[in-house]
Amino acid sequence: MSSIWRPIREREPPRSLMVIVAHPGDEAFGFGGAIAQAVASGAYVVVVCATRGRFDARLLEKAPAPGGKNRHYTRPVVWRNLDTVREDELRRSVTVLGVRVLRMLDYAEEDLARVDFDELVSRIVEPIRMHRPQVILSFGPDGVSGDADHVVVGRAAQVAFDLAAEPLAYEDDLEEDQVAWRAAKLYQLVVPADQLATLGERAPAEYGSGEENGTITLELGELAQLKLAAIARHVTQTGSAGPFHDWTPEMRDGFLANEHYRLARSNLPVPAGTSAAAESSLWDGLA
Repeated sequence: MSSIWRPIREREPPRSLMVIVAHPGDEAFGFGGAIAQAVASGAYVVVVCATRGRFDARLLEKAPAPGGKNRHYTRPVVWRNLDTVREDELRRSVTVLGVRVLRMLDYAEEDLARVDFDELVSRIVEPIRMHRPQVILSFGPDGVSGDADHVVVGRAAQVAFDLAAEPLAYEDDLEEDQVAWRAAKLYQLVVPADQLATLGERAPAEYGSGEENGTITLELGELAQLKLAAIARHVTQTGSAGPFHDWTPEMRDGFLANEHYRLARSNLPVPAGTSAAAESSLWDGLA
């Protein structure tokens, strides 16, 4: 996995996917199954993460995870250098999933709603043009959890999807080896009500996408365990007991069994907003 600022793109990979997220952990909790499936099919996968996860208030409410040298000296419940810890967890997670390139944009968590939106879009256009993904995944208007960073990143990814294909957009920012790139499809993550129904009272408040079921459902099968392994790398988010440790195996496996996406943008004959029966995989319509 490349971590340098200008990694070399693999020549003409059979499939290419880009996942654009707001925080370390989003790639696993939200998109881990799609990433694992894409990698299993031979795809070249790039993850773009807008922040390093500078602070998480939940850490004030539970004991610190393993790794004592990263704890605050006088307040041991609080991690020192949390952004460094969470970035390290992100790198471990994407390694488990088989991601080829990770790009960090270095914004502060909980601050994306206040940054220059046009600048954020340009920062996303650049890796789209460099890595030339066929398919892009990100958040939708609801951000799944309502998180403001998720909403902003999803909106910026949608605008970047369109502008990356415009030769004159951000032309002063183009490197000499980059050209405008028109990705084929943009999908947005959906968590439908029936996926949360199995959780009963454990369903997180303000989480999910209502009654919408999306355009496509990915059945993960055994890859759900790989998604769970990636989630487990985010110890600062899940605790030292591990993810879903207090759920029954049936509840956990049922929740992780599927991922749902809506087709938000398409440059293929199948337009956005098509019924769920129209697509069977993220690669439908691609040669």
